[in-house]
Amino acid sequence: MYKEAKVGHATFYVNALIANGWNFYFLSMFGRPSLIKAVSAAIAQGRYVQIGKLEVSKPLSSGIKILTQSLDGICHKVIYVPEYFQNTGISRIVLGEDLDTAFDFVDSITSTPLKREWKQWLWNEVLEKEELTCFGNIGDIELNQAYLVRLYDTNLDDLVLEGIRSGKLN
Repeated sequence: MYKEAKVGHATFYVNALIANGWNFYFLSMFGRPSLIKAVSAAIAQGRYVQIGKLEVSKPLSSGIKILTQSLDGICHKVIYVPEYFQNTGISRIVLGEDLDTAFDFVDSITSTPLKREWKQWLWNEVLEKEELTCFGNIGDIELNQAYLVRLYDTNLDDLVLEGIRSGKLN
């Protein structure tokens, strides 16, 4: 599955995307090598990519990583924002409702002791989730649902204590 995309007047193809309507976090594209090289340079400089009715660019405050592979005269590039796929920032991309990844993210950014058994509670009560636009695959993972998650309330200690007092957490 792929979609036609444009940067300016240059047309190429996108076979995977994770975006929130104006910023992309993961973009996989392919086409003629010289075209893809020019397009990826324009994207790295902040130019918009039009994919159907969606128009996205890289987040302005974030660094990107570009991976390139050439196959039989076709160039394939993946441009992504590493900080959203690692447990290092205040937000994290979670593919589907991956409670383990969400738990690891919260556990990595807080000093509050957490139990893995609380992962469903954390998903439902503690995380703010923004559903993202996505399609395609990352390896063998189909991108049919992705979320940008962040802590809903930074006072996690109080939320955990209240959860324990109310019996929601053991």
